[in-house]
Amino acid sequence: MPGKATKANVTSQKRKAAHVGEYEHKPSSSKRPRHAAEEKRVKLFRKQAPKSFLTKLERAQTQRMIVIGRTRGGTDECPTESIDIVGTTGNIYTVTIDKVPSCTCPDSLKGNECKHKVYALSTVLRAPYEYQYQRALLSTELQHIFDHAPPIPTDMVKSDGDDSKAAAGTRKPVEGECPICYMDFDQEHNELVWCKTSCGNNMHKTCFDQWAASQRGNTVKCVYCRAPWEMDLPDLNAIKDSARPNGEGYVNVAQQFGISGVRDHSSYHAPW
Repeated sequence: MPGKATKANVTSQKRKAAHVGEYEHKPSSSKRPRHAAEEKRVKLFRKQAPKSFLTKLERAQTQRMIVIGRTRGGTDECPTESIDIVGTTGNIYTVTIDKVPSCTCPDSLKGNECKHKVYALSTVLRAPYEYQYQRALLSTELQHIFDHAPPIPTDMVKSDGDDSKAAAGTRKPVEGECPICYMDFDQEHNELVWCKTSCGNNMHKTCFDQWAASQRGNTVKCVYCRAPWEMDLPDLNAIKDSARPNGEGYVNVAQQFGISGVRDHSSYHAPW
């Protein structure tokens, strides 16, 4: 009958409308704001550390390198840091930790990963292990690294404020790690010096001597507070002034501090 057919049609239309209403309340993926899009990694993500990385990590953990400068840059959303490192041959290299970590050493400039970058991430910045072997990092990963990294020595002294001024020249307790090599104060490297002019912080003597030699003719200052250093050795400035660029174009301090200057090629140019 026409009446019944009309009633059935109305009921069917109501059901369809109910279903349409349900879908209208669900967010459409095509209408999501653009800023919610997931950031893409510049290079392929590594699910696990390659064997070649483990070789570089072993070298970074057993070969002593010296940090002579750290400079934070970038933005709050995407922070970066440049780290000046004296390598095992005595050359001074700059490691940059950003979305694509890099180093100025010959191995890195040829497109290979290097132990200096691994050292910067693992020992200096204490980055999570899974970040250390990535060839590219996300901005969120960089934020995490720098939020949890050991502070830059000069920033530590600034945060002390008036307390550091009140105790100027007073030696602080020997504890923690050296601000130059980022290794603990231990029996193997137990000859220490400290800032007698201002902050009183300790550091390995061999590390500080190498730091002083890297200053390229400038007045030697404390690694922490940048106060002029009260010299223990009268010829330290002479050693510092003698550091000159070598044939590769790097400032080299190997001769001044008894570093062999011979590069170990056994793990260079390994596939990553």
